[in-house]
Amino acid sequence: MTMVSKTPNTSVNGKRKAADDLLNLVKKTKPSDRFGDRSRYKDSSQEEKHGIILRDFYPPEMTNNRAKQYTAGLIERPITRLTKAISETQQDREKVNTKDAVVHWFKCDLRIRDNKGLHMASEKARSKGVSLIAMHLVSPQDFEAHLTSAVRVDFMLRSLEVLKADLSELDIPLYVEVVDKRREIPNRIMELCTKWGANHIFCNTEYEVDELRREAGLTRSCLQKGIAFTTVHDTCVVSPGLLSSKGTGGQFAVYTPWFRAWCAFINSHQTSLDEYPRPEKNPVYAREHFKDLFQCPIPDAPANKQLSAEEKKRFQSMWPPGEHEAAQRLEKFISQRISKYSVSRNLPAGSGTAIISVHLSSGTLAARTCIREARNANTSHCMDSGNQGIQTWISEIAWRDFYKHVLAHWPYIW
Repeated sequence: MTMVSKTPNTSVNGKRKAADDLLNLVKKTKPSDRFGDRSRYKDSSQEEKHGIILRDFYPPEMTNNRAKQYTAGLIERPITRLTKAISETQQDREKVNTKDAVVHWFKCDLRIRDNKGLHMASEKARSKGVSLIAMHLVSPQDFEAHLTSAVRVDFMLRSLEVLKADLSELDIPLYVEVVDKRREIPNRIMELCTKWGANHIFCNTEYEVDELRREAGLTRSCLQKGIAFTTVHDTCVVSPGLLSSKGTGGQFAVYTPWFRAWCAFINSHQTSLDEYPRPEKNPVYAREHFKDLFQCPIPDAPANKQLSAEEKKRFQSMWPPGEHEAAQRLEKFISQRISKYSVSRNLPAGSGTAIISVHLSSGTLAARTCIREARNANTSHCMDSGNQGIQTWISEIAWRDFYKHVLAHWPYIW
């Protein structure tokens, strides 16, 4: 029998005292703190106490009342703010003259195949006879705010190496820079565009709350600097807002009826699955003119997101980076396993899945590409008919769209 000593345990009591001190400090926080009056946000007290909510990045704003205000339309949704910014600046952005270069900002789209924003940037540069510059900004604070794992960061940085090599073959430079404070990203983008003589920048839209707000702001602030900032829908096969419930006229809250509407939309808009061409090769002078950008290295992971040498080796073996690996995995799955997917996915001991989730989330593979290739392998070009295994897999890729649609419409869901 284990005897429990009545003598206080210094370690345990020390931790308890530290926790109590922290809680007392929180209770004594003045209403004038940097996030405003916390007394209005009592719903978050337990989350704060246990460190679930990252107060370094997010204020204690989301209460049930605030969520109801979003639902009732009393608070403007971030995607609405972006849509308004795009619409209200459209004519003025179209009047911006092209200067020395066009920029594509890579984010969660680390590929050159089937990339809408990159294709539009390339077409703009080609039509004006100027160079295309690719850019990726590494944000350590974004990694923290989004709870991005060290493994994911490692995969992203390795994929940037692949992307850099692929772009270099087209004489397109990839400029990568670490921006320590996430709030400095918009200003840094405008500084770089001014430095490079670029009056046009393209990117693909991200649907998280902060990113939508940031891109709405960039759409307007870039224009004030004479720069046309264009963000386009690419991550989703069907863009948020294109599907609406017949009952409410708004966002579907349940997946099954949403999926039926999603299938119907694609069935009647088959061209929405068409592949966007790879970017054109840059003019011959680009490599010399932007010599410094071609020599830009891919940075190491931030200190708090680094892997050991052994871990790097292991994950490199498990998850080779880049879009070529993603394409190979997709091709192998569709040619060998997709037809039996509805059954094989339930057998953990087997190898019945596509094993491409990391590529979809990192953007080394487009969901649109997956749906198109699955459709082409099916006995029917309709999303909801033909081989059962293919239908099942399509429905799971569609779930990614559903989540983004829900997040865009109800931004308090995370």
